Amino acid sequence: MTNITMHEALRSLLDLPDEMGRPPKPVTPKDIEDFELSENVRMPEDLKAFWLAYGARQLGSKSIFCFKAKTTFANGKKKRIDVGAIGGPHALAETRQRYLDPLYGNSGPRLPDALYPLTFDAGYGHCLIDLTPEHHGRILYIVIKSKTFGARGYDWNSIGVVENSFADFLASLIPDYL
Repeated sequence: MTNITMHEALRSLLDLPDEMGRPPKPVTPKDIEDFELSENVRMPEDLKAFWLAYGARQLGSKSIFCFKAKTTFANGKKKRIDVGAIGGPHALAETRQRYLDPLYGNSGPRLPDALYPLTFDAGYGHCLIDLTPEHHGRILYIVIKSKTFGARGYDWNSIGVVENSFADFLASLIPDYL
């Protein structure tokens, strides 16, 4: 994974411990295998290689607020999005479950099947990893709302396409300097 194309600022951030000297949260082959078995999914090889090389990561530093990517919605609208962290298998499962079964019962499932929140911003915006057979590995974007996915105004038109693979997604990230 170290030969993957990415912005030098991202590579530098990933190659070092965080500013407190903490290493990345490790992700083991067993973590990935357990996630795939429990969720009955197959993760893309490029994402698995990233996790094994870099773990789950916060993407900020004293000089970088986050990284930016672009998404395009079905209506052609484009938006710059913040990527503040890339979650590991545990975060994907936990976050997805929280959106499928909201604590306060104020909605039904907030995500369609086979989409998992992969990145985190300062709010409820997530890049999603698409694990459907038709688009396996594609990176999408959504801002989670407090209503059931599929309700008027919160449907597939609310989901933007970021990139067709995790490797392309990493290559597209640019730093947002403080």
